[in-house]
Amino acid sequence: MILAQLDRFDRALFKVLFRARYRRWQHHGIRLMSRSGDGILYALFGLYLLIYSTPEQITLLLVLLLGYAIERPIYFFTKNLFQRVRPCDVLTRYAHIRPSDKFSLPSGHSAGAWVFAVIVGHFYPQLAPYLYAWATLVACSRVFLGVHYPLDIVLGSLLGYGCAVFALLITGIL
Repeated sequence: MILAQLDRFDRALFKVLFRARYRRWQHHGIRLMSRSGDGILYALFGLYLLIYSTPEQITLLLVLLLGYAIERPIYFFTKNLFQRVRPCDVLTRYAHIRPSDKFSLPSGHSAGAWVFAVIVGHFYPQLAPYLYAWATLVACSRVFLGVHYPLDIVLGSLLGYGCAVFALLITGIL
């Protein structure tokens, strides 16, 4: 009963947040924010850390790799466990982008962005507020694009945050 109410609320909130049309600059901004969480940024940052490696940067790289090594299997397992159909396939029949798979819960973009933001923010605390704001925008962009429900991004964000904290804990850094 509670899950059904939560699902109804989640669907209603999606309908409030999603628009079939945005102004051109909004559309480009939302897509750009979403793409920044596609994974290319993480790979380029890892390459940068390797090229300009100091002991602290190698530690950061290893903690990031551990965070993603924890997060990715949990993400794939839960996505296939819940098999929640995306809102663009149920509610709107339209999305501003083509999703990479057919299930929405949890949001992988949200999880990945929060792993990155929390771990890098721990190593560079002065950047943490900006990284957290960026991760939040990446997550929200997925709803605005029509490929995730709000609950998908909340749970994805919590997954990423938790995996990042766990990686920091097991490495003894936190």
